[in-house]
Amino acid sequence: MSDPAISLPARRVPLGIVLAGLVLMFFSAAGYLVEHPSLTVHSQVQEAAAPTGADAPTAAAPPAGMPGAGMPEGVIEFMRRLQQNPTDQHALLSLAEHFVHSEDWIRAETFALRAVAADPAASRPLYLLGIIQHNQNRHAEAAASLRKALASGEDASIRYSLGLLAAYYLDKPEEGLAELRKAADNPAASPELKASAREEMEKLREHMRHAPR
Repeated sequence: MSDPAISLPARRVPLGIVLAGLVLMFFSAAGYLVEHPSLTVHSQVQEAAAPTGADAPTAAAPPAGMPGAGMPEGVIEFMRRLQQNPTDQHALLSLAEHFVHSEDWIRAETFALRAVAADPAASRPLYLLGIIQHNQNRHAEAAASLRKALASGEDASIRYSLGLLAAYYLDKPEEGLAELRKAADNPAASPELKASAREEMEKLREHMRHAPR
């Protein structure tokens, strides 16, 4: 979404931005600290960039004090497009991703949910919704959204994200290991994603070797 992981054009954006900071947790059996990896988004839509050509905005930005004032012009234009077509999927996903990068989870979820409602069979909106739910500490809901996204088609980035959720946030290391293996074995996965998945698999195996039986 695809490049590594709670991965949206096929470039890694910084969740390659990090959506949730790296969290440290104790593995009591092993007696050491490990980094809790956060999920990342790989962008397939341009993040609230100002449209060009025929899509370029013609109206002026809202005056100070009016709704939308102070927002990037690209965001304002996507909102204008939604006024004309409330189910414009590109606008909905662009706005959701913009607010993900701003860590404005409430607005991000609003637009992601609208994108899901507009196209329930599409994997992208569900993937993005899962990332948003994860960043609100709603990990079980996030995993459910990612599984629904995978039902629409195999995606190594989504597998990778689901593996991290299961292993580090839902206390299901064996399930996480299985999902990460599927991501690493996916021939369509990027070398970067495959390497990240294998690295996480090794960490999990090490933990499972030290965990009490």
